[in-house]
Amino acid sequence: MLEQESRLRPLPSGGLVHVEGRPGGTPVLFFHGVGGGAWSWRAQRSGLATEFRLFVCDARGHGSAPRISDAGLADYYADAKEALAFAVEESGRPVYVAGHSMGGLIAIALACDRPQSVKGLFLVDPVYSDGQSGVYGHFAPGMGRVARWMCEPLLRSFERDGKLSQAISRWLFEHAFENRDRMEAAWPDQRTQVPVEYPRMLRESFDKPIGFELRDFAGEVQAPTYLLDVFRQGGRSRFPQLLARLQERLGPRFTHESVAGGHYLQLDRPGEVNQRLRRFLEENG
Repeated sequence: MLEQESRLRPLPSGGLVHVEGRPGGTPVLFFHGVGGGAWSWRAQRSGLATEFRLFVCDARGHGSAPRISDAGLADYYADAKEALAFAVEESGRPVYVAGHSMGGLIAIALACDRPQSVKGLFLVDPVYSDGQSGVYGHFAPGMGRVARWMCEPLLRSFERDGKLSQAISRWLFEHAFENRDRMEAAWPDQRTQVPVEYPRMLRESFDKPIGFELRDFAGEVQAPTYLLDVFRQGGRSRFPQLLARLQERLGPRFTHESVAGGHYLQLDRPGEVNQRLRRFLEENG
């Protein structure tokens, strides 16, 4: 049996890194989305630990990390930079970075700001903005402020007691899966982390974040990149500009595939995700 290891490394910022898997194996650093945690990658941790060295991040206030009063994208990015530095130091070489949802945006930003530390990117249904609108890229310039104003009652409720957020938590999570059994298996972890626990993160989704520069990261990426997103009616991605920019930038070093499933694709369709991640690591190792 191959040697495996599991330990927890606190980060100075307040985040955590779960160190698991095969010592000396190809290193992979995982970032979850807002409202997720290291548990978001459970199927990859169990399925790949015998082959690879895994570093799985819990951003501050998520998963096993201590709770905090509020946080924004700049805070999560500070955690990510510390996690990347630790993973590179421990591995003694550049690492592959996998990101889901908001963790995908963070992974892309790291690949641009720390290119010498990132050997490749594996993105699962990421969110993206080229800097022309809010974090999620849904609003035309200026319209994000209008949407934020309309949502202020909801935001104030989050700040008071979080009851509205708790009320919609299960509904949102159900719609992030197609496989109900796998959703129920993940629910005990997700219900401890309400979907929008930190109001600043929600406000920043409507407008530009504070302390974090949104820019066209896809036009700067140098590392080989694999983007796996959820198949939707008509086969369209939520972020066609991201696909176009990565294809233009990377050419044959960029791969895009879609798989039928929910937003938590790595838990909803773990076999398909693990197969593609393993192949990506082997082909670029």
